[in-house]
Amino acid sequence: MTTIEPTFIFFRRHPESNQDCLALASSMQSFDSVLLLIGLMRYPHALCTCAAAIESAIKSSPIGVALGRSNGLKQLLEVARRESPELAIFPEDRLAEFRNARNRITHDGFSPKDDQQSVGLLLEVGFPFLALCFQHLYSFDLSDAILQEYVHQLRIGASVFQRAKDISGLDQSYCLKSLVHLIRWNLKDNFSAGWEVDALINSEEIGISFDLKYKQRQKLEYAFGASWIFDCPLCDDPDAVVCELDEAKLDIGNIIPQRMVCTNCNFTVGKTQPFLSEALLEDEISRTKKIF
Repeated sequence: MTTIEPTFIFFRRHPESNQDCLALASSMQSFDSVLLLIGLMRYPHALCTCAAAIESAIKSSPIGVALGRSNGLKQLLEVARRESPELAIFPEDRLAEFRNARNRITHDGFSPKDDQQSVGLLLEVGFPFLALCFQHLYSFDLSDAILQEYVHQLRIGASVFQRAKDISGLDQSYCLKSLVHLIRWNLKDNFSAGWEVDALINSEEIGISFDLKYKQRQKLEYAFGASWIFDCPLCDDPDAVVCELDEAKLDIGNIIPQRMVCTNCNFTVGKTQPFLSEALLEDEISRTKKIF
């Protein structure tokens, strides 16, 4: 009898042990779904699915098997923290907050006002704790197993969230904006008709696409104050990003992006979304500084 192996979208490798691979299959597939839901900006549902990934990872481990598979997330978390010193270090109050949010969303539904809390809990609780479960229950490095371009955007989202979370009146769900865009950009051909893909390729070949992007770039350079051109950190198109810099900081030698637009993939970051442009263009800015 042929065994059908599970398929993954965002993973580049799986556990070497067949036993661990089978045990983690459900959790890894749930994590795949988390990223797909983030691509759809369904952050509360992504939180619930991340909770399912954690629950599945613990249930399928020796700790969970010994406990019995009928237990819920609360009991699984308690036992996992009791049996694993590494998991016990994770703040219990944050796990309770994550679990309570999952329960409320599951039973009562959600609205856009839940996006901010869901993004924060995913970045500060769900993803880190799931990675700990993979590492200490299976000796499997979740961050290394995922395609690295998505890991990079997750890390950017987490760093931007840390800087932005205490700003009053700011919806911090934008911190995952670059990850959302990257997922959509990389999967766009899966949702496009063949003729649409062919038309895009043809427009590139005959130069129509270049002319349109060049005209848009000129308009943006004119509209922005102190502007600079960068390669796009998401679609990798060279000289595609027009970025407005902080003129006051520029006068003292600091290159601080305030907003950015990619003329190729249409990714944008506005002035009301602080720190994201800086994080995305950090490497490019370092190279630019070396020129001067």
